[in-house]
Amino acid sequence: MQILIILSSLLYDFNFKEPEVIDYSYLTDQVTIGIDHFETEVDEYQKYYETHYFNGEYIDDIAKKIEKYFNSTLNGKAYFVVEYSLSVGLDPYLAAAVMLQETGCYWNCSGLMKKCNNVAGNKGRPSCGGGSYRKFNTLNDGIKFAINKLNSYYKKGKKTPKQINPYYAESKTWHTKVENYMKKLKKG
Repeated sequence: MQILIILSSLLYDFNFKEPEVIDYSYLTDQVTIGIDHFETEVDEYQKYYETHYFNGEYIDDIAKKIEKYFNSTLNGKAYFVVEYSLSVGLDPYLAAAVMLQETGCYWNCSGLMKKCNNVAGNKGRPSCGGGSYRKFNTLNDGIKFAINKLNSYYKKGKKTPKQINPYYAESKTWHTKVENYMKKLKKG
Protein backbone atom coordinates (compact mmCIF):
# COMPACT_ATOMS: atom_id res chain seq x y z
CA MET A 1 0.00 0.00 0.00
CA GLN A 2 2.84 2.36 0.83
CA ILE A 3 4.32 1.84 -2.59
CA LEU A 4 1.05 2.70 -4.25
CA ILE A 5 0.81 5.96 -2.31
CA ILE A 6 4.34 6.95 -3.23
CA LEU A 7 3.73 6.18 -6.91
CA SER A 8 0.49 8.10 -6.98
CA SER A 9 2.13 11.12 -5.34
CA LEU A 10 4.91 11.00 -7.90
CA LEU A 11 2.45 10.89 -10.75
CA TYR A 12 0.48 13.71 -9.24
CA ASP A 13 3.59 15.96 -9.06
CA PHE A 14 4.71 15.10 -12.54
CA ASN A 15 3.28 17.55 -15.05
CA PHE A 16 2.52 16.06 -18.39
CA LYS A 17 3.44 18.57 -21.02
CA GLU A 18 2.98 18.56 -24.71
CA PRO A 19 6.26 17.78 -26.49
CA GLU A 20 8.13 20.90 -27.44
CA VAL A 21 8.93 21.41 -31.09
CA ILE A 22 12.43 22.79 -31.48
CA ASP A 23 13.32 24.56 -34.67
CA TYR A 24 16.69 23.31 -35.90
CA SER A 25 16.41 24.89 -39.33
CA TYR A 26 19.25 27.30 -38.55
CA LEU A 27 21.59 24.28 -38.45
CA THR A 28 20.93 23.55 -42.11
CA ASP A 29 22.67 26.77 -43.06
CA GLN A 30 25.60 25.98 -40.76
CA VAL A 31 25.95 22.45 -42.14
CA THR A 32 25.78 23.77 -45.70
CA ILE A 33 28.43 26.38 -44.91
CA GLY A 34 30.59 23.65 -43.34
CA ILE A 35 30.26 21.38 -46.38
CA ASP A 36 30.97 24.23 -48.79
CA HIS A 37 34.04 25.16 -46.75
CA PHE A 38 35.24 21.53 -46.78
CA GLU A 39 34.72 21.26 -50.55
CA THR A 40 36.68 24.48 -51.04
CA GLU A 41 39.53 23.11 -48.91
CA VAL A 42 39.53 19.87 -50.91
CA ASP A 43 39.64 21.85 -54.18
CA GLU A 44 42.50 24.00 -52.88
CA TYR A 45 44.39 20.93 -51.70
CA GLN A 46 43.87 19.25 -55.08
CA LYS A 47 45.19 22.34 -56.90
CA TYR A 48 48.17 22.49 -54.55
CA TYR A 49 48.87 18.78 -55.05
CA GLU A 50 48.63 19.03 -58.84
CA THR A 51 51.05 21.96 -58.94
CA HIS A 52 53.53 20.65 -56.36
CA TYR A 53 53.66 16.89 -56.94
CA PHE A 54 54.31 14.46 -59.80
CA ASN A 55 53.44 10.80 -59.28
CA GLY A 56 53.35 11.39 -55.53
CA GLU A 57 56.78 13.01 -55.46
CA TYR A 58 57.32 16.62 -54.43
CA ILE A 59 58.42 18.70 -57.45
CA ASP A 60 61.24 20.41 -55.53
CA ASP A 61 62.64 16.99 -54.64
CA ILE A 62 62.53 15.92 -58.29
CA ALA A 63 64.39 19.08 -59.31
CA LYS A 64 67.03 18.51 -56.62
CA LYS A 65 67.60 14.95 -57.84
CA ILE A 66 67.95 16.07 -61.45
CA GLU A 67 70.18 19.00 -60.54
CA LYS A 68 72.76 16.59 -59.11
CA TYR A 69 73.30 15.27 -62.64
CA PHE A 70 73.03 18.53 -64.58
CA ASN A 71 76.63 19.65 -64.92
CA SER A 72 78.34 22.28 -67.00
CA THR A 73 75.94 24.40 -69.05
CA LEU A 74 72.76 22.70 -67.72
CA ASN A 75 73.70 23.38 -64.10
CA GLY A 76 70.93 25.37 -62.43
CA LYS A 77 68.28 24.43 -65.02
CA ALA A 78 66.68 21.40 -63.34
CA TYR A 79 63.75 23.26 -61.80
CA PHE A 80 62.98 24.93 -65.13
CA VAL A 81 63.06 21.53 -66.88
CA VAL A 82 60.76 19.98 -64.26
CA GLU A 83 58.34 22.91 -64.23
CA TYR A 84 58.11 23.21 -68.02
CA SER A 85 57.82 19.44 -68.53
CA LEU A 86 54.92 19.25 -66.12
CA SER A 87 53.24 22.30 -67.65
CA VAL A 88 52.95 20.43 -70.96
CA GLY A 89 52.19 17.04 -69.39
CA LEU A 90 55.55 15.32 -69.86
CA ASP A 91 57.42 13.16 -67.36
CA PRO A 92 60.30 15.40 -66.16
CA TYR A 93 62.57 12.40 -65.62
CA LEU A 94 62.17 11.46 -69.28
CA ALA A 95 62.96 15.01 -70.42
CA ALA A 96 66.04 15.28 -68.20
CA ALA A 97 67.30 11.80 -69.17
CA VAL A 98 67.06 12.59 -72.89
CA MET A 99 68.92 15.86 -72.33
CA LEU A 100 71.68 14.07 -70.45
CA GLN A 101 71.96 11.43 -73.16
CA GLU A 102 72.00 13.95 -76.01
CA THR A 103 74.28 16.59 -74.49
CA GLY A 104 76.77 14.70 -72.37
CA CYS A 105 76.04 17.20 -69.57
CA TYR A 106 76.32 14.41 -67.04
CA TRP A 107 80.04 15.06 -67.41
CA ASN A 108 80.74 18.10 -69.57
CA CYS A 109 78.27 19.41 -72.14
CA SER A 110 78.92 18.97 -75.85
CA GLY A 111 80.06 21.79 -78.12
CA LEU A 112 76.64 21.76 -79.78
CA MET A 113 75.08 22.37 -76.41
CA LYS A 114 77.51 25.08 -75.40
CA LYS A 115 77.59 26.91 -78.75
CA CYS A 116 74.01 26.53 -79.90
CA ASN A 117 71.88 25.83 -76.79
CA ASN A 118 70.79 22.57 -78.41
CA VAL A 119 69.91 20.28 -75.49
CA ALA A 120 68.53 17.32 -77.43
CA GLY A 121 70.46 16.97 -80.66
CA ASN A 122 67.65 18.55 -82.66
CA LYS A 123 68.19 19.19 -86.34
CA GLY A 124 66.73 22.03 -88.36
CA ARG A 125 67.00 25.74 -88.93
CA PRO A 126 68.38 28.12 -87.99
CA SER A 127 71.54 26.13 -88.42
CA CYS A 128 74.28 25.87 -85.83
CA GLY A 129 77.55 26.78 -87.55
CA GLY A 130 76.34 25.76 -91.01
CA GLY A 131 75.60 22.15 -90.01
CA SER A 132 72.34 20.22 -89.86
CA TYR A 133 71.81 20.80 -86.13
CA ARG A 134 69.56 23.58 -84.97
CA LYS A 135 70.67 26.68 -83.07
CA PHE A 136 68.59 28.25 -80.28
CA ASN A 137 68.94 31.84 -79.10
CA THR A 138 68.78 30.93 -75.42
CA LEU A 139 69.21 27.82 -73.33
CA ASN A 140 65.58 28.08 -72.19
CA ASP A 141 64.47 28.12 -75.85
CA GLY A 142 66.48 24.96 -76.48
CA ILE A 143 65.01 23.28 -73.40
CA LYS A 144 61.45 24.22 -74.35
CA PHE A 145 61.90 22.97 -77.91
CA ALA A 146 63.31 19.64 -76.69
CA ILE A 147 60.49 19.16 -74.19
CA ASN A 148 57.82 20.09 -76.76
CA LYS A 149 59.32 17.64 -79.26
CA LEU A 150 59.32 14.83 -76.69
CA ASN A 151 55.82 15.76 -75.65
CA SER A 152 54.61 15.39 -79.25
CA TYR A 153 55.55 11.69 -79.01
CA TYR A 154 54.10 11.48 -75.51
CA LYS A 155 50.74 12.77 -76.74
CA LYS A 156 50.71 10.03 -79.41
CA GLY A 157 51.01 7.36 -76.74
CA LYS A 158 54.77 6.96 -76.99
CA LYS A 159 55.56 7.38 -73.30
CA THR A 160 58.67 5.31 -72.75
CA PRO A 161 62.17 5.68 -74.19
CA LYS A 162 61.73 2.34 -75.96
CA GLN A 163 58.52 3.53 -77.66
CA ILE A 164 60.10 6.86 -78.62
CA ASN A 165 63.43 5.41 -79.84
CA PRO A 166 62.47 4.57 -83.46
CA TYR A 167 61.13 8.09 -84.01
CA TYR A 168 63.81 10.00 -82.17
CA ALA A 169 67.21 8.37 -82.58
CA GLU A 170 69.03 6.28 -85.17
CA SER A 171 70.74 4.15 -82.52
CA LYS A 172 68.76 1.04 -81.59
CA THR A 173 70.21 1.19 -78.05
CA TRP A 174 69.39 4.86 -77.41
CA HIS A 175 66.42 3.90 -75.25
CA THR A 176 68.49 1.76 -72.86
CA LYS A 177 70.86 4.66 -72.24
CA VAL A 178 67.93 7.01 -71.57
CA GLU A 179 66.31 4.42 -69.29
CA ASN A 180 69.56 4.13 -67.33
CA TYR A 181 69.65 7.90 -66.87
CA MET A 182 66.02 7.84 -65.73
CA LYS A 183 66.87 5.23 -63.08
CA LYS A 184 69.81 7.32 -61.85
CA LEU A 185 67.73 10.48 -61.75
CA LYS A 186 64.90 8.85 -59.81
CA LYS A 187 67.31 7.51 -57.22
CA GLY A 188 68.90 10.92 -56.87
